[in-house]
Amino acid sequence: MQTSEQVHYSVTVDSIAGHTFKIVQTINITDQGNIKFKLPAWIPGSYMIRDFAKNVVSLKAYDDDLQSLKIEKLDKQSWQVTPGKGKVHIESIVYAFDLSVRSAYICDEYAFFNGTSVFFEVEGYSGPCSVDVSIPDAKLDSWSIATAMLQTHTHKSTQSFKADNYQSLIDHPLILGELDIVYFSVKDVKFEFILTGSHQTDMDRICRDLPKICDHHLSLFDENTPVERYLFITLLCAAGFGGLEHSHSTVLQFPRNQLPSKAQQHKMPDGYRTFLSLCSHELFHTWHVKRTKPAEFINLDLSRETYSEQLWIYEGFTSYIDDLSLLRCGLIDVTSYFEVLGQTLTRLKRNPGNLKQTVTESSYDAWTRFYQQDASAANNIVSYYAKGAEIALCLDLLIRKESNNNYSIFDLLKILWQRFGSVNIGTQNDSIHKILKNDLHVDLDNFLERALYSTSPIPTEQLLAEFGVTLHCRARKDVADKGGMPAQETLSVDFGATFEATATGISIMQVLEDSAAYEAGLQVKDNLVAIEEWQVSKDSFFNVLENYQDQSQVRLHVFRDGKLKTFTMPIRSAVKDTLYLTTSNEQKQALWLNS
Repeated sequence: MQTSEQVHYSVTVDSIAGHTFKIVQTINITDQGNIKFKLPAWIPGSYMIRDFAKNVVSLKAYDDDLQSLKIEKLDKQSWQVTPGKGKVHIESIVYAFDLSVRSAYICDEYAFFNGTSVFFEVEGYSGPCSVDVSIPDAKLDSWSIATAMLQTHTHKSTQSFKADNYQSLIDHPLILGELDIVYFSVKDVKFEFILTGSHQTDMDRICRDLPKICDHHLSLFDENTPVERYLFITLLCAAGFGGLEHSHSTVLQFPRNQLPSKAQQHKMPDGYRTFLSLCSHELFHTWHVKRTKPAEFINLDLSRETYSEQLWIYEGFTSYIDDLSLLRCGLIDVTSYFEVLGQTLTRLKRNPGNLKQTVTESSYDAWTRFYQQDASAANNIVSYYAKGAEIALCLDLLIRKESNNNYSIFDLLKILWQRFGSVNIGTQNDSIHKILKNDLHVDLDNFLERALYSTSPIPTEQLLAEFGVTLHCRARKDVADKGGMPAQETLSVDFGATFEATATGISIMQVLEDSAAYEAGLQVKDNLVAIEEWQVSKDSFFNVLENYQDQSQVRLHVFRDGKLKTFTMPIRSAVKDTLYLTTSNEQKQALWLNS
């Protein structure tokens, strides 16, 4: 495929068994000396240095006469090449075996990549780029290609695409493989829902439900719709979860057995509700992250961290809207919505870090403390997703209360889009404060100061009560209890550690400060095999522990790093750290949920 662009990429699957892509990058820039090129260190939307260059297996350069050119490595992700005759061709082999939404992955059913993993940026060049992608000969009859990038040409096994510049190029993930694609349109936007590989999913149901979410978001931001075509690319797996937003698409990772089958057509399984929420979350980012964004994110430097204290606005607000929109679309009822909201509030209640780290600190430190969590994480940090969602809930209720229900958080989001996102202006740390005061005529500075810059509790329970909703607190009913629902029977004894099953007992995953397990001296990776003289398992642990509720202490037998140890744990009453919501006044509740 001939191209007039000065930078062109050709992508082929080098080896399915070896999980490698082959990329040939042609640079038609002859009026300069050495050409510098580099790979990003991170991908927008996932705030962690991932060093994609580490997956480059081999790299060579040659000219039009196939004469080798000298490549010099400048740092961990940058190189330079000395041009020869005519164009410069850079050939790389990239290892692709990261089954996630962030990088690249090749298996026998499909090959997927984000541009940040395979496309080198040419320093000093900001013009258009073109790409050829080829299907392996052995897969010609079964594989197809999907991406939101503009297609320019199709020839046998190869499809050609074009991007306005490098930043646009890497914002269009691409997948080739055994794809199940369903098409639908909402408000003149063409959507494609894509599943990879084998599945037993009720595609008809998803394509009845998903358009309702699309219509909700498009209707909210009803001016200057930024997309004409949008793709939901879903990487199915046995176990895994994730989503990453892009300008015209999203990549989702989800367990195939949690999507609805035709046998469940009249039910809303928890897994499917979670999947719809994930779709809602990532689509909402089309406006609220990809275009409305912090000022620091307007011109990103993908070679190093970019810090902002505003992630609570973007991930937190979106985490509030994603589930609420399912209710507003009629996909779930109030009871179901209260269940997922109660689970979010439960996670915060159980997290001691909620009282140590502010949500703005959590946003700023996402690169290290949130994305690289260690054994102390639950005790020392808070999630800007969950805490941001709680703040968004309170803001929604406060805005409605202070404006006599003339405004809501949705009005705030519309103004953010109109004033910032639609004109590519970044938000400042006080942009929310100013919109509330100047446009919605409510002064919430005191609340925001407390919510953003302190670890003091915010008035969630009181605000819910004013809108006819009671927040209840109880003990857990079992180890798997995520909250959100009432329980007839609950645990009577505190433990304070999470765990998973092992062949001989349970393995400690997390120990909460000031809990019984913490006082006993348990630590992460301890293999707890018995309480007193009774062996325990994941299923029997609390049954055995509850037998000692009338004692003051109990002995725990633990293997730690291959050595048997015995610890004494105090017996305490179970902590009430599990929340759920109920309606106390339907008329007041309707002012929030039915408006």
